[in-house]
Amino acid sequence: MDRHSKQFGFNVAAPFRAATLAMALAAATSAQAADNGLQRYSPGVGGSDMSSPVVPGWYGQVALVSYHASKLKGNDGEAARAALPTNAAVTYQADIHADARAALTRLTYISTERIWGGNLGFTVMIPLVQRKADLSVSNFNFPTGTPGPIRAGTIDQVARTANAQDSKSTGIGDIELSPVIHWEIGDHQSASFAPTIVVPTGDYDATRRANAGYGNFFTFRPSFQYAFIGDGWDLAARTVLSFNTRNKDNGYFSGHMFNLDWQAMAFVSDDVRVGVQGYFVRQLTGDTQDLNGFSASRVAELGGRKVIVDGSKASVNAAGPAIAWIRNGGEFMLEGKLLQEFNARNRTEGQSLWVTLSKPL
Repeated sequence: MDRHSKQFGFNVAAPFRAATLAMALAAATSAQAADNGLQRYSPGVGGSDMSSPVVPGWYGQVALVSYHASKLKGNDGEAARAALPTNAAVTYQADIHADARAALTRLTYISTERIWGGNLGFTVMIPLVQRKADLSVSNFNFPTGTPGPIRAGTIDQVARTANAQDSKSTGIGDIELSPVIHWEIGDHQSASFAPTIVVPTGDYDATRRANAGYGNFFTFRPSFQYAFIGDGWDLAARTVLSFNTRNKDNGYFSGHMFNLDWQAMAFVSDDVRVGVQGYFVRQLTGDTQDLNGFSASRVAELGGRKVIVDGSKASVNAAGPAIAWIRNGGEFMLEGKLLQEFNARNRTEGQSLWVTLSKPL
């Protein structure tokens, strides 16, 4: 919600400007902390591949994911609400139907070269992404005594402005590049470290809500994962930190993020494991937007204020069932899982379906 909006009375003779209402909707949906509510790490991507056997050689992986969300949560965990810039006494619920489908294709090489006691390698991930975002509004709250025609006209104008912001994009996303160090610790344990750089190669338009790419900025994303396999259990976790530069196209700085992917799988046969997987997402620093240096027309197009300090931080948890088939201890791995999000703050809350195939080449 835009807490900086000035309060003005109704003007029954003047229609609401579409640009003004667009800014109100943008303010409401900015309850999704981070630029357009997105982050560059795909929470939930880590699964049984985190504990699969790794020896020197080439590896290929394709992770297919379909994500859908119909809830947009605010800082209190309730449905996000916004106020009209022309009258802060008029509030409404901002709704979003967000869909993302992606094929995350990864190629990894582990060499026989040793560094810090582990095997040195390299990995690259190229995503093919389709995103769709449909905005709508509901649950209007008007001051007592507001005339019926004003209510109807306001609801109609806000709804049409929301519909005009619907968008869809398909294309190659942002490429990830990283060296890798992998350790086989012994006693059924392993660990890996990957200091990833994410490059803004995906298609992106700062005025469009749904984009294949995340924006014109870089992300440094170190990750560390640990796995244990023994006594009929397959346990693993991956911690990820994301540090972003400022988006050059809209002056937006998405706060730093922490992700934790985890799994707890039990052996039901030599090849098949079942269990639960999930993730935690926590935003560590708030978002800001600095439009100093942008043209006046661009400032108006992107929100109308040169410096915005939002301060809201996104968070969400997710968990769900998973099943993995790991043939002959690593000949290939096929895994499926369904993850449901809960306790979301300042972002969407939905569910994702994953199917992942990993194979030595």
